[in-house]
Amino acid sequence: MAVERVQTIAFSSILVDTIPPEFIRSEKEQPALTTCRGCIPQVPTVDFSDPDEGNLTRLIAEASSEWGMFQIVNHGIPSEVITNLQKAGKEFFELPQEEKELYAKPPDSKSIEGYGSKLQKEVEGKKAWVDHLFHNIWPPSAINYQYWPKNPPSYRAVNEEYCKWVQRVGHRLLSLLSLGLGLEKNELKENVGGDELKYLLKINYYPPCPRPDLALGVVAHTDMSSITILVPNEVQGLQVFRDDHWFDVKYIPDALVIHIGDQLEILSNGKYKSVLHRTTVTKEITRMSWPVFLEPPSELAIGPLPKLINEKNPPKYQKKKYCDYVYCKLNKIAQTKYCRYCLGTDCTVAMIRGLGDRRELHPCICPAITTFHGYVPQVPTIDFSDPDEANLTRLIAEASMEWGIFQIVNHGIPSHVITSLQKVGREFFELSQEEKELYAKPPDSKSIEGYGTKLQKEVEGKKAWVDHLFHKVWPPSAINYHFWPKNPPSYRDANEEYTKCLRGVADRLFSRLSLGLGLEEDELKKSVGGDELTYLLKINYYPPCPRPDLALGVVAHTDMSSITMLVPNEVQGLQVFRDDHWFDVKYIPNALVIHIGDQLEILSNGKYKSVLHRTTVNKEMTRMSWPVFLEPPPELAIGPLSKLINEENPPKYKEKYYSPVNYGRVNI
Repeated sequence: MAVERVQTIAFSSILVDTIPPEFIRSEKEQPALTTCRGCIPQVPTVDFSDPDEGNLTRLIAEASSEWGMFQIVNHGIPSEVITNLQKAGKEFFELPQEEKELYAKPPDSKSIEGYGSKLQKEVEGKKAWVDHLFHNIWPPSAINYQYWPKNPPSYRAVNEEYCKWVQRVGHRLLSLLSLGLGLEKNELKENVGGDELKYLLKINYYPPCPRPDLALGVVAHTDMSSITILVPNEVQGLQVFRDDHWFDVKYIPDALVIHIGDQLEILSNGKYKSVLHRTTVTKEITRMSWPVFLEPPSELAIGPLPKLINEKNPPKYQKKKYCDYVYCKLNKIAQTKYCRYCLGTDCTVAMIRGLGDRRELHPCICPAITTFHGYVPQVPTIDFSDPDEANLTRLIAEASMEWGIFQIVNHGIPSHVITSLQKVGREFFELSQEEKELYAKPPDSKSIEGYGTKLQKEVEGKKAWVDHLFHKVWPPSAINYHFWPKNPPSYRDANEEYTKCLRGVADRLFSRLSLGLGLEEDELKKSVGGDELTYLLKINYYPPCPRPDLALGVVAHTDMSSITMLVPNEVQGLQVFRDDHWFDVKYIPNALVIHIGDQLEILSNGKYKSVLHRTTVNKEMTRMSWPVFLEPPPELAIGPLSKLINEENPPKYKEKYYSPVNYGRVNI
């Protein structure tokens, strides 16, 4: 089946003054709603011809530390060289579609090179309003001329000429950036590959878009490279994220835009910042840009430079081969020290999520290194008392698709019921150890119920900083009161009262989630077991930890359940993984935290997202939480609902009984 390019879509869209839904971004991304139009701070501009090398080094180091982006003027590349580069690229994209397709990236290619429209895994099926052409331009051993257009005839000559000049700029930039870190002049370049450093050219072609207020040319991202050297055309579009806002980057004729990439942030141990940026589009004019990514050799391992780390400044990043870094980033997988090649082998450091054939890495590394402390996007908060059922359905569905987690307030459970639940749970964990052990999970038990510390097989022998108590609270036929503490005496009453209230919230949640998929109101609940749905309570007890920077309360995971409904205490600890970072989930008094679990992701065929989350611990205070997992009967087979699959949206998951999924996940 022929791939439809954005350039072709743009031509037909202009005639109807609309764009296909897959190009319409969420409200949190739409440029019309998110671009700052007030006072706009300017990205630093640096005169590259400054004869005072000390001053030039300082300016570049400051811009790289504070912005992660700057523009250089008087860089030495003749203006006609840049003009010729732009002219040849423009002429290529003006060729007939059939001729451009001769340079298309093959569908099974592991290389990024070639003409195409899709670069990375698309979140929620959304697409970027851009076509592109990638090919290496240096070193000669890396060049594949199969992807260099023969038309226009001047294409090769102008690109080779530009490459000659851009290498000089790249070499000098890396030297100055190295000096800015207090290193030897050649040290940074040597650590990103030296003479094997690859120069990868990308030509971005953003055709006119009838709805530039709704679409993005390139979504928010940081560059994987060491540095990026970019030539834009005169059409505004590049934006940078700073101080919680998106700002336009002013176009300066003949300037080069320099981006600090991920590898320089890693090498500098965070002193230089990899810049978060995106691209908008326009209604009347085509925008183009020519970034060159300076990339390390694929097998080179990149980590913080030893000279830049010490006791006061420990390493913030794991050392990793560049090829593995790229694979994780393009496939929206958490960056970890573990190699993707471990997956599917006998290697014990791999963790497989268990969703059909989809496999992901285990991002279990120190919270001090991996928690994001800059701008923190907030998990959606939803007023569950909203009388507008359609609006409530929309909000819950959007949060489940975009986040896989949300908080509900005004849910109808009285605050005294939640307080009583928390009080009896806390009192149980304050009992003597001997009394708590009366409820311990038997060593040979196949059930998860009981008091304990270890839940699943421990990766590399590492343990979580948590004790827990599991027991079922519904239906009555599933309850084993042997695991319900008799002390405090009010334990049973408090849990039964909470369960009664919680079931009403759960039924309403399922109906909203079902309607959000275009299904009948009761369809999702029936598909996860109906009246046989099991409510499994877990009380997590995270005692104070003298080194919370090194430990985790619960490692990164998704929930096996259909949905999870969680009551936290007031101590911060829950974190969610989003946009390649770990973010704290803000505590809201009396709110319930709702997690979409694996089974709802499977039933919705990936439309709802099972959220990757973990728990940190605290040095002074005890953290506790009370999640209730809504679990299907063990022998119920779960797979994508037939109403949600078709030729355009084939099943992404295999149907599987819940009990083997449960067993497989706990015993990974």
